[in-house]
Amino acid sequence: MLATRPKLAQLSYHAEVPKLIDHDARRAEIAEALWRVVLRDGVSAVSIRDVAAEAGISAGSLRHVFADKEEMLAFSMRLIYLRVGERVVEHAAIRDPLRRAEAMLSEVLPFDDVRRVEMHVNLALVTDAVAHPGLAEAGLEAHDGLRALCRRVLTDLSDHGLVDGRHDLEAEAMRLHALVDGLAVHLLLGHNDAPARVRRLVRDHLGSLR
Repeated sequence: MLATRPKLAQLSYHAEVPKLIDHDARRAEIAEALWRVVLRDGVSAVSIRDVAAEAGISAGSLRHVFADKEEMLAFSMRLIYLRVGERVVEHAAIRDPLRRAEAMLSEVLPFDDVRRVEMHVNLALVTDAVAHPGLAEAGLEAHDGLRALCRRVLTDLSDHGLVDGRHDLEAEAMRLHALVDGLAVHLLLGHNDAPARVRRLVRDHLGSLR
């Protein structure tokens, strides 16, 4: 059983995406309804009819937005990565490079309800990707995106003299990627690793690269 299940009532992000046009906003609302179904009943319970009911619209109205279940699932998965990416970009203005790196990486770690929801849903969808090629493709995009974030963070630190020149940045990006992925799962499913300790571990790892 998954630990610390997020509260369904907190699954509202509309204030965070004011630039979405009406069509995109409707797609996001439906995707969030799908997230709620997944959190409550699992991916196997996802259907056009059930997601439409959760979103408070008719199945016919939903089909005007998504042609089929596969398209709806893939968009719902990609929306998670879009939201994470938007938050990562917001940290680019942090002046201190080490704090900037920590802040960016923290967006892929489930430190609060929003990020726990995203991680729960993402894991559930990734697990079901074998039966849904669209989910497998979206999951690969997310994998590549996280590796790119790790590479970006390390390159930035290196540019500021915070990574020893003897380190292979590509190998370090792979190692950081594995560390962040592992810590995210530990935070989500376990109960022994406190968020403060995880933050410290990430900070110590980045500091060890000097």
